[in-house]
Amino acid sequence: MSQEPNEAELAAVVPQKQSPALVIGIAVNTAVILAIAARVLFFTPSPAGPAEGEPGDQHEEPRHAARKGSGVGPTVKLPEFVVHLRNPEAERYARMSFELEIGSEEEKAELAAAMPRVREVFISYLSDCTVEDLRGSEGIDRTKKELMARLEKDVSSAQVRSIYITDIVVQ
Repeated sequence: MSQEPNEAELAAVVPQKQSPALVIGIAVNTAVILAIAARVLFFTPSPAGPAEGEPGDQHEEPRHAARKGSGVGPTVKLPEFVVHLRNPEAERYARMSFELEIGSEEEKAELAAAMPRVREVFISYLSDCTVEDLRGSEGIDRTKKELMARLEKDVSSAQVRSIYITDIVVQ
């Protein structure tokens, strides 16, 4: 009596074909896991810091070395400015918000005492600007540099390290 294997026995012995989508999915997941592991292992800075001669060497000047002091100091948020821009053809306005970075918490009182003069400097400069003067990153950088120069000249008691434009709308 010859006994032929039934379908259940054959299924256990003969391997089933995997769908191509499953194989591709497993391959993609494996590649992603390997890429993440490689990034963590090879591109994460060590706690000891960069090796000698690498960028970030301790002998290298920090990028903010030209600033007065080191690190980021406290900031003072100025009230919002709405100014009429110089434009003979149309009524144009700018609404701007600024924060001033100062060296220490003690300098906040000095800046608060000089705030009317600071606001006057900002308003007088911005009122002479046109829409084109405030347009784009170059216009913003030029505005910040000019305001910083005017603060250093006209409000010497305020030790402003940096000016941040936190909002700008021109209409």
